[in-house]
Amino acid sequence: MLVSQILTDVRNELKETAAAFWSDTELIRLINRGVTDFVTRTFILQDEAVLTLEEGRSDYPVPGNWISARLIMHKYITADGVIGWARVYPTNIEKVSQENPNFLDDVGQQGRPSRYFIWNNTISVKPAPSAENISDSNLKLYYIASAAPITEQNQNLGIPDSLADGITAFVLWKAWKKEEEEEAALEQRELYFDYVKQGLRFVKKRVGDERKMIDIESPVGFRQQRNPFDPLS
Repeated sequence: MLVSQILTDVRNELKETAAAFWSDTELIRLINRGVTDFVTRTFILQDEAVLTLEEGRSDYPVPGNWISARLIMHKYITADGVIGWARVYPTNIEKVSQENPNFLDDVGQQGRPSRYFIWNNTISVKPAPSAENISDSNLKLYYIASAAPITEQNQNLGIPDSLADGITAFVLWKAWKKEEEEEAALEQRELYFDYVKQGLRFVKKRVGDERKMIDIESPVGFRQQRNPFDPLS
């Protein structure tokens, strides 16, 4: 849905079809706040990116619209020239420093990246990529994204049209609050958070066959053949 449609709906509710008390600039600012708040609460936007690795370098900037990691994969080339992919698992700076107080030594500690942590909008992979793991090597990032800034009427909101009325409710909530129409403001606030709940349900339904908490994380696939007499195979 376009920003201009939200403006029209809001002005109709406010009984102000011309920009008298409410300027387009102020309403667009509220729309921008609403989209940002909605996306942050629901994690509804997804994106992906590729980071090219460099030998001996651990730290790489996250994409500008980054909110939260969902999956990071490392692409590498084997000695036989075969392309492989391996998951890079999350950790945190405290655990890394406990396990290896010398973790800042990227030169002396290199190999295939297997862990990452995020600090100050930077992804740090450990160990730092070695020369053997750098040929055509990169990180594939799957992540939750923030919304693009809303500045113009001809922009798209960037969220599903079925949830766009939630942004109208957010703007009306703030507008009625400014006009000291407390009852109307409360009504729109409740409507907005109803749409937030719908957004959360939308995200859960996006992948209908997702396994939940009963999963046991394992590199062995459920259908992979294994020795039935060896529980460790």
